[in-house]
Amino acid sequence: MKYRDDEYEYENRRRDMEQRKRVRPDAEMASQRRRNPAGSDRTAYTGAGNASGMRNRTTSGSRNVSGGRSASGGRTSSGTRNASGTRASSGARSSSARNVSGTRTAAAGTGRRIGADPYDRSYAAGYYEETGAKRRQNSSGETAGRKGKRPLSPKAKKKRRIRRILFAVEGVLLLVVLAGLFIISKWDLIQKASFGKKDVHINELPENTVQSMEGYRTIAIFGADEKGSHSDVIMIANINNKTKEITLTSVLRDTFWNVPDLSNGDEDKYAKANNAYHTGGDLGALNALNKNLDLNITEYVTINWYAVSEVVDLLDGLEIDVPESMMDEINGYITNTQEEAQSWAPDGPGKGEKGTHHIEESGLQRLDGLQTVAYCRIRHNNGGDDGRTRRQREVVNMILEKTKQQGPARILGICEAVFPEVRTNMTLADILSMAPDIGSYRIVNNIAFPYHQIDAFVGSSGSVKVPLGLAEDVTQLHKDLFGDDNYVPSQTVQQISNKIESLTDYSAEDRRD
Repeated sequence: MKYRDDEYEYENRRRDMEQRKRVRPDAEMASQRRRNPAGSDRTAYTGAGNASGMRNRTTSGSRNVSGGRSASGGRTSSGTRNASGTRASSGARSSSARNVSGTRTAAAGTGRRIGADPYDRSYAAGYYEETGAKRRQNSSGETAGRKGKRPLSPKAKKKRRIRRILFAVEGVLLLVVLAGLFIISKWDLIQKASFGKKDVHINELPENTVQSMEGYRTIAIFGADEKGSHSDVIMIANINNKTKEITLTSVLRDTFWNVPDLSNGDEDKYAKANNAYHTGGDLGALNALNKNLDLNITEYVTINWYAVSEVVDLLDGLEIDVPESMMDEINGYITNTQEEAQSWAPDGPGKGEKGTHHIEESGLQRLDGLQTVAYCRIRHNNGGDDGRTRRQREVVNMILEKTKQQGPARILGICEAVFPEVRTNMTLADILSMAPDIGSYRIVNNIAFPYHQIDAFVGSSGSVKVPLGLAEDVTQLHKDLFGDDNYVPSQTVQQISNKIESLTDYSAEDRRD
């Protein structure tokens, strides 16, 4: 078939234009619109069939409604009959065909009618819709290649997952390193103990008892009063090294038991538990815990009330439910605590001048640092010493949980504020070994010791808490701390238990369960 020169040129340009539209329709249509404004002769030429005798071809395979050949004598390519029943030839080829109205349509696959505006942007909608769909597929796990997008292979997905894990681990390690560097830089602020771990007294314990304690890290915590002469808080934090679970045990400060007096070397002295700190400091308090409880504690931390109030303030307070029965007593302690705060605080301008106010109503509310300290000191009309130690453990747990929710900057700020108020025999290596797991530690059990006790007046010690069977309570303590069902009290503990009974006339037989 022969084309006229002008049609041949137009056909080539039309095909080229269609091909370029598939690549980037927006830019191509804009270019064509500038070269060929709508309404030109080409648009008119494209819109209608010609009468020049040129053979028409179609890919749809149907004739027009007249039943005969088209004006140019062309045949359809599929050989189907038209509406009048005339068979179309199967040998002819055509790039366009007439529809029912006689208007020529574009080749199959383009979806556009010849004669319509070739620069209609609606044609590009499909292109962008398809591109958007491919991008969404790419974001959900597929990747683009040179010839399109293909799903990630299992191996590639595994590599991507490993990379993400490595990035997360690197971020955590970076924070740990920064925290370590900070602790190292501030380590000199912490008060160091004047004795070593080898100086601490430990009872002669059977091998099976020692083995039951393996896998645990036990640290004593002493809360010093405003003068630093008494430890109104005596706690034992027993940490499971594998699960990071903590059992927090409070020893009632008025517990009557053996108190080795380091000031005069009296090993057979019996008094209140907090008297050990008064006469022997940190070492005397550690020795008393190990001797009376068959423990092997060699690490301790002493912190004063001022540091506790600072931590609470840096955490923006604690949400605490204050009962109505506590209102008068807590406000009295708030006044007393604020007056004593100046003596707690370290030297320096503005230190100790902490503002606070009385609590006006009971119920759940946010307490500041001094109010929280007052809450921990109450004991007379709200559960006595048992209630006070319970509130102290409650506050320690709240501080731990809220600290875990803070960012690195806030945690480092707390460390900087608290370090000068801390005294310990733990080494820098000990602290750094625990720092990475701070987010994993959680208190799962709270204990008040002795389990069984009675209020009594004993000699010069005055009002005390007498253990009703110290050896029996120590047996239960080892089961709760270490899961040791086979523990047998050492000879030392059994002797102390017997001596308490002889001095007070109270024993395990006086328990009222």
